[in-house]
Amino acid sequence: MVSPRVWLVFGLLALLVVSPLQAAESAACEAAELTHAQLNQQRKQLQENQAALLAMIKGEIPTSDQLDTVLGRPLNQRPLLPLPPPQPLAITDSKCPDLQNDIDNLTRQINSLEQSIHTLRHSFFSLSFAQRQAFRNLAIHHEQLQAMADNPDATIASASQRLQQHTEQLWAVLGQLQNNPDIALQTLDALWLNLPALPLPSSGARSDEWRTLLKARLDIQSNGRTLRSEQWKTRPLLTQIDNLGGLRQAPQLLQHESQRITQHLRNILVLVRYDLNGPLRDGGYMPVLQNILALILGAAGFWLLIQLAQRTRHWALALHDRVVQLSGERRWLLNASRLISGLAPILPWVLIWLALDHLGSLLDTPSSKILLWLLPLAQLYVIYGLLCLIGEWLILRVAQSANAYLGGEQTRQVTQHARNLARWIIIPWAPVIIVWESLGPSLMYYLFLGVLMVTIYTGLGRLLALRHKDYQVCLQAPMPSQVDPLIARLLSPRLFWLVAPLLLPIALVSFLVGFVDRVLADFDWYMRLKARWFRFRANVATDEDDGGNSEEPVAQSYERWFAPALPDDVNKPPFIDTGLVAAIEKSIQRWHEDKTDENALVVSGEKGCGKSVSLGKLDKVLEKSCESLNTLHLKVPAKTCTPEAIHQLIGDALGTDLINDGPAALVKDDEHRQPTLVVLDEAQNFFLAQLGGLEGWRTVLNLVNARVDNVFWLLLINNQSWAYLCNVFGREYQFRNVVRVKRWGQTDIRSLILSRHHLSGFQLRYDEVLLSSRGPEAGNLRNAEQRYFSLLWDASRGNPMVALRLFLTSVKVKGRQVTVGLPNAPSASILDGMGDNSLFVYAAIATHENLTSHEISAVTHLPENVVRYALKGGFDAGFLHKSDDGRYRLVSLWYQQVISYLTRKNLLNE
Repeated sequence: MVSPRVWLVFGLLALLVVSPLQAAESAACEAAELTHAQLNQQRKQLQENQAALLAMIKGEIPTSDQLDTVLGRPLNQRPLLPLPPPQPLAITDSKCPDLQNDIDNLTRQINSLEQSIHTLRHSFFSLSFAQRQAFRNLAIHHEQLQAMADNPDATIASASQRLQQHTEQLWAVLGQLQNNPDIALQTLDALWLNLPALPLPSSGARSDEWRTLLKARLDIQSNGRTLRSEQWKTRPLLTQIDNLGGLRQAPQLLQHESQRITQHLRNILVLVRYDLNGPLRDGGYMPVLQNILALILGAAGFWLLIQLAQRTRHWALALHDRVVQLSGERRWLLNASRLISGLAPILPWVLIWLALDHLGSLLDTPSSKILLWLLPLAQLYVIYGLLCLIGEWLILRVAQSANAYLGGEQTRQVTQHARNLARWIIIPWAPVIIVWESLGPSLMYYLFLGVLMVTIYTGLGRLLALRHKDYQVCLQAPMPSQVDPLIARLLSPRLFWLVAPLLLPIALVSFLVGFVDRVLADFDWYMRLKARWFRFRANVATDEDDGGNSEEPVAQSYERWFAPALPDDVNKPPFIDTGLVAAIEKSIQRWHEDKTDENALVVSGEKGCGKSVSLGKLDKVLEKSCESLNTLHLKVPAKTCTPEAIHQLIGDALGTDLINDGPAALVKDDEHRQPTLVVLDEAQNFFLAQLGGLEGWRTVLNLVNARVDNVFWLLLINNQSWAYLCNVFGREYQFRNVVRVKRWGQTDIRSLILSRHHLSGFQLRYDEVLLSSRGPEAGNLRNAEQRYFSLLWDASRGNPMVALRLFLTSVKVKGRQVTVGLPNAPSASILDGMGDNSLFVYAAIATHENLTSHEISAVTHLPENVVRYALKGGFDAGFLHKSDDGRYRLVSLWYQQVISYLTRKNLLNE
């Protein structure tokens, strides 16, 4: 039997174990009770917010503070930030079984309430800004009217109650906007037509209280008009008229609307009278003086604003001139200057309008009320100025599109005509603004708007009639020739005023296309696309049969002026400065002035891009900038690929024994040598792409890398050869200074051709296909010249040598007259059937610029018979020619086509 002491020990041990567990459970339950209380409080708050939102939607008007509090942000917030979706509350494990179920239910209820409140709030914030602002103003006015409902004066209390009822009726539209917009619009129309009338004030009524009522009534009317206008914007005009009772009710509606305008103006006058009479009865003249002073200052400020805005036009034009001066070769700046010059005339009026638009809210005070009522007159002045400007611009653009020049007297006549028509148009514009501010969308507004549209339409007809012949030419230019008789009949004197404005969109599209054409004219891709589009429209086929061999022979007396070298009897041969000489001269001058130790420069470019021609001009430039510089011109003989031959060539020129000592001889004699420029033209002849054929180029690199101070190396090399050498030796391990000759621009090609033609003394005319444009451009030599040189530049791809040959293929000489037709570049499609071996042969020639048949076999590792077959094929096709020294080269006329074809086949290095 267990003794009592043992049981006592076991009992004490059990208490020690159970007590902490009970304490932990008690603490968990206390925390759960706190959480339960917080969730319960949160649920009650959300239920109150939900009930408040539902009540507002059903028609109960809150105070402005309650409205913002329940919605969580101001109703008229701008810009409106998106409502964040509610974050669901996670269910927590409370460790208290007795309260866990209640906590779970509360959490689910709170999440459901959060989602419901978010949906209700969204119904408010989905409204437009104008509607949200109107509802918030209604809440503010209702709060003010409630405070006046208990006024001892029965008249004021009754008037405030009427306005309260009207405000509540307007607020009740809130629930209808989401569920039934049609009923909402009908309700707004009814409220708009039946505004509450205010009884006459009693003799004891205070003026400030009646002013508050009148001001509240005007504001409530404005808010109702805003809500109605927002709904009318989404409906067709006929539907809106039907909602007002149809056309049968038009006289009654117009009468009622006239009364509404009269009442609105009367309310404004009464409000102004109360603003002034109250202080006058109390002996205060300050409001009157403030309004008079505001009128004087407003007139002076408006005049200063006009003067300042007019100055912006001069500033914009000065900025345009400055941008043009700084543009240089940056085409985007030139386009920006066009945009600035186009915006300069309209900029002052836009600035005045923006300033007036921001003054409305600042002038809504008793001391400046008169300026607020006169603000539409200032806006009408801006509209008048814009109408004058638009009318003048339209006539000038029509005349310019018809290629008609307007003298000073004609320009003044156009300006005066545009101003007279603007005055007539502005007359019906004034009642449109008045009716809109008083009624908003209404039958009277649309009637006046219709009168305004008819006035504008008639004014456009009268304006265009001033240059009716030019307008006809302007419309015929972009249209097909088949519709010319129709346009002529439609624009007859009888129908001109009726039809001319209808056809105006065609002229505007034509103006826009012309503007875009002028803006994009500085971009090569656009000129190339434009030239190809013209060729496509002219239906000129450029297939194999129309290649470079089908042109008629050009008289030799004219052809000699377009040879690579001009005749010897030319005293001052024309030189087109493309910036190449300046780029070369800059590097040489820096070295000569000891500003850099870099004494080598490579000029890389296509065959015929003007590298060798620039040397003559370079000598003259260096005579002035580097007077003590000695220049040695060396044209590298064909395939000087051995070190001995190279040492012999350069050593003889420098008077140094390079054969025995190599580059060391250069270093040894450098101290006693005069600063010398060594020009190595045709540097592609220093290598052959075969085993051992690159020793010559290595020899050149060794000479260039010798540490000398008085020798500057200038190498001129074909771009295909340079690309091959860069792939073999590495682009960065040969020369640091490389000038890559860019393709010539269209202006340079035009200057080259026309300067050569001018020396010939022949007369130049353009073929009918280039003069076949319609409209004012028909027969225009300037446009024909622009079109031809766009085609020539595109076909030659900016290569002057190719352009010279293409020009000769596009001209016909008869006597002393030269007729220019379309340039026809040969088609490279003939290479499609040449075979891979032949293409390897042509790629070798393009890479080395010139090769004999034996050299071709060595660099391509093809048998002699295969090489001869490929050469014969190229010779028969016309894109290869053999010089007297037995070397094969690409024909100038075919150069671009063959190079492009081989590049597409990945047979060239560039």
